[in-house]
Amino acid sequence: MKILSPSLLFLLILCTYTSSAQAQQLEFKESEGGIMLTEEGSNRFFYQTATKTLDGKYPRANYVHPLYGNNGELLTEDFPEDHYHHRGIFWTWHQLYVSGKRIADPWFCEGISWKVTQTSTQVKGSKAWIKATVQWLADSLHQAPVMEEEILISFSRIKDNAYTLTFDISLSALVEGLSIGGSEDAKGYGGFSPRIKLPDDLEFHSQGKEISPQNLPVQAGPWMDMQGSYDGQNQSGLVIMGEPAHLPNYQGWILRSANSMQNMAFPGQQALSIPKGQSLDFRNMILVYENLSPKQIEKIYKDFAKKRD
Repeated sequence: MKILSPSLLFLLILCTYTSSAQAQQLEFKESEGGIMLTEEGSNRFFYQTATKTLDGKYPRANYVHPLYGNNGELLTEDFPEDHYHHRGIFWTWHQLYVSGKRIADPWFCEGISWKVTQTSTQVKGSKAWIKATVQWLADSLHQAPVMEEEILISFSRIKDNAYTLTFDISLSALVEGLSIGGSEDAKGYGGFSPRIKLPDDLEFHSQGKEISPQNLPVQAGPWMDMQGSYDGQNQSGLVIMGEPAHLPNYQGWILRSANSMQNMAFPGQQALSIPKGQSLDFRNMILVYENLSPKQIEKIYKDFAKKRD
């Protein structure tokens, strides 16, 4: 029998331990309600697949909550008292029409339900993916599906102090005459909408400039940095990124410093038609970080934008 030298044995043990540690770094855990991603045993985010309500009201599914910071702090809110219909990181609109008839208000969770029909997960090194197929079912049409959504949620640990969560969303009309639209007031909000916990010391920055929230959409860069003490003590940041140039009738940023969500608003008050057999595709990314400069954030944004090409 050949005896391994201590040094070779140590290397074999080290390689085995390293491979095992890498394999266990990211892990998906499925439950009746949805899918949780953990990183080295700490929760990172939960994708809600089952319908969830508040005493039977405001039914919702197909959104991310909770989302956690690098140190385990809770970053999102669900069923907040000021807007019970808000839910974590979500994407929807007030107006949903079929053949000119208003059939639902998905923003208020009225007349619509979301059925997650299929999910799959994958982990590779410091990256993890959830892929899902979701049907939008209309109550007034006997729960008939009017739209089908394909979504890819991608997690990537890019630095010890930073990770990204990317949303690739494709909405396809299943019926003729389908259209969606934002709020019918001057704000025109709708689309990708993170409901983030808002600390008292919150500040907004875009491409190195401080931004002040307004009632109406604000014109700023393609990413918005929200800095504050999310854990109640230490400064950190959450950045919302998108692709304004690729959004139909993009309105700008709906920003709120208290009691609301943040939104890259499109298509505004005027409803947007999605022809049957065609899709509306858009991408967004959330960056959760500590101690990054505007220059570093801009580079991360450029890497995000390049992936469309």
